[in-house]
Amino acid sequence: MRMDPGSNYTISENLAALSRVAATTTTTAVDHADGDCVSFAVSCGTWATSFVATVQYSDDNSDWTAQTDDGTGNDVSLTLTEAGSGVLNVPNPLGRYSRLSIVTGGTCVFSVTAILGPKRYKAA
Repeated sequence: MRMDPGSNYTISENLAALSRVAATTTTTAVDHADGDCVSFAVSCGTWATSFVATVQYSDDNSDWTAQTDDGTGNDVSLTLTEAGSGVLNVPNPLGRYSRLSIVTGGTCVFSVTAILGPKRYKAA
């Protein structure tokens, strides 16, 4: 985990770049007591048959709920149809903790980095 003192953003590797078989994988939880919002940068170097990352939230870091498209401005999910990357923004977290749940349909090499800090605004 690294903190940029000029911006107060904390950058942490939530899921190291590894080859993973078809499964559901969750990232390390981000504690919003340490920052108002988070962006998850997802990178998928090799892709098999499917890749879906979904934002989840929790108040106690044990019972998780999938984010829904409820008008909060939070991104809900990211679907990759080939190797690539994307960002999931959570400017208005619904719980104290946020994480990603990633479902892969085959062997994929991917990683997730979290950028936690003060509120920033998603470009239109």
